[in-house]
Amino acid sequence: MSKSVSNSRSNGRAVAAVVSAQRTLEGEGFEVRRAIPGPGFQSVGPFIMFDHFGPKDYGPGEALGAPEHPHFGIETLTYMFDGYGLHRDSIGNVSITGPGEGQWMRAGRGIVHDEGADPEARRVGGKSHGVQLWINLPKGHRDAAPEYKPVRADEIPELKIDKATVRLIAGSLGGVIGPVTSFAPPWLVHASIPAGASLHLAAPEGIDLGAYVVSGSGKFGTPARTANEGDLIRFARAGEGVMIAAESALDVLVLGGPPVEGQLLRYGPFVADTKEELLRAVRDYQTGAMGSIDFSKPIPERPAMLKRTALA
Repeated sequence: MSKSVSNSRSNGRAVAAVVSAQRTLEGEGFEVRRAIPGPGFQSVGPFIMFDHFGPKDYGPGEALGAPEHPHFGIETLTYMFDGYGLHRDSIGNVSITGPGEGQWMRAGRGIVHDEGADPEARRVGGKSHGVQLWINLPKGHRDAAPEYKPVRADEIPELKIDKATVRLIAGSLGGVIGPVTSFAPPWLVHASIPAGASLHLAAPEGIDLGAYVVSGSGKFGTPARTANEGDLIRFARAGEGVMIAAESALDVLVLGGPPVEGQLLRYGPFVADTKEELLRAVRDYQTGAMGSIDFSKPIPERPAMLKRTALA
């Protein structure tokens, strides 16, 4: 259900930098645009990786994915704009994520998962378009028990602010709370803004804050700077919110939260604070302590789309 939110103007944040995402290959060889980490920064708030995949049309038998692989010390959050993704993991979960939906997974002390297009998309083809973000687990929480949660379309609050449609995925806005929570509280919204319209987004004060242009172009911050599809905007810490003006129909993800403390140690899919943690994670995976995926478990049908968020 949509909710209208009044949004008084306040002192907006300035833009600290505009950085273009870098193209790289993941999984079975599909291309992503990686916006985080970037030159000179390891994170935006607790978000330590941001990959944008698609939009891409696959023919029958062409869809690619990321076959079974481990994670340690992080959470992953996948959000789909279009297409259907299949998730399986070593704690027994099997689910399909559709347009306007998400999936959150806490790797914690270790999990193995397999992700890619669902069986129908692999068989007949179709679109694939979405993002995957990694959320850092702060010190003291990297050994948390693994968890998984599908986030259905009707669980994501949809707000009307100015002329924009804002979907609140994580955090709070206008007294509304998003469905994704974490030890390092992330803040994430998907805003769709018509061409020529503006949005003032009253983000929480004092957090790291950035925005990624999924499609379209617009002006960001106070004073305004132009950014286009594939650009990550990093905002200054001072200020109460952000101004966004759409030059063309604009879809943007605004994200942030408390900054990461200290330098992270990364080794592929593992993120830790110490070398000892990294070595233990590798050993746990190699010895099977992170478990294995039961590929014999049945795959559910595609979820009924109670609500669909389509890019303009």
